[in-house]
Amino acid sequence: MTDRTNADAVADLARRGVVTPAILKTESGRELLILPAEGGGASHYDVSEKGGQLAPAPLWVAQAVTIQTSASLIDYLDRFDGDGTVLFADIAHDRIVGALDYHDPAEAGRVAHTATLTLPKSVEWETWTAIDGQLMGQLEFARFLEENAVDIEAPDAADLLETCRDLQARRKVNFTKAVRTASDNETFEYTDETSAATTKGGVEIPTKFMLRIPVYFGGRTYAIGAFLRWRLEEGAGLLLGIKLHNREHVRQAVFKEVVDEVASATGRRAFFGRM
Repeated sequence: MTDRTNADAVADLARRGVVTPAILKTESGRELLILPAEGGGASHYDVSEKGGQLAPAPLWVAQAVTIQTSASLIDYLDRFDGDGTVLFADIAHDRIVGALDYHDPAEAGRVAHTATLTLPKSVEWETWTAIDGQLMGQLEFARFLEENAVDIEAPDAADLLETCRDLQARRKVNFTKAVRTASDNETFEYTDETSAATTKGGVEIPTKFMLRIPVYFGGRTYAIGAFLRWRLEEGAGLLLGIKLHNREHVRQAVFKEVVDEVASATGRRAFFGRM
């Protein structure tokens, strides 16, 4: 009962001549003391027990909880789930929703109590997918490989460091063409006219990289391939980049793993879709 409704009830009592002290209980469980007022009528005072202990308990739980890890989602469902609890897995948005009061076979649920986990991507995944398919200058590419070498499983660190040094040392040369080597790497041939005599040479770069990174924050690491992409552009020189192999397939497979783990740990059925 709102304050306006409370006032209306008191006014009604006054109109009916009820001016002796009385207790009025509201629909929300509050208690009002009705006292005669000077000059006629009545006034009221809230005398409910502190903390709202007199208010009735809610008929059902209405709570939408945001969860941040799959382990916390499992713990929450174990603590609060009921017979109607089901999981909905939205693969497009990396989201798992636990509906704790969903419909059971015999009765429709209110679906007012939910726990939602939107899996956050790892820093490594965000870093590599941000440059997926993008070309950059050779110096920028070399620095990117150096800064993120810890994510690269192959080629080994020594070969990768040598590649980065060659790219940084040859940033002012004129690249002319690319030749595929017997080891399936790419050699970019160049001429260097910065000295008194023109010199020729080449920089060998791996055409394939194997990354090992987590898809989601705090998750296991997975292998994902990356292919070298390049272009010789007049004025810009040698542009380099990488293309991740089947990156969306990897993400979907890892998401399904997480869904299966939550479903297995909680004993609840998972439906792929949106609630």
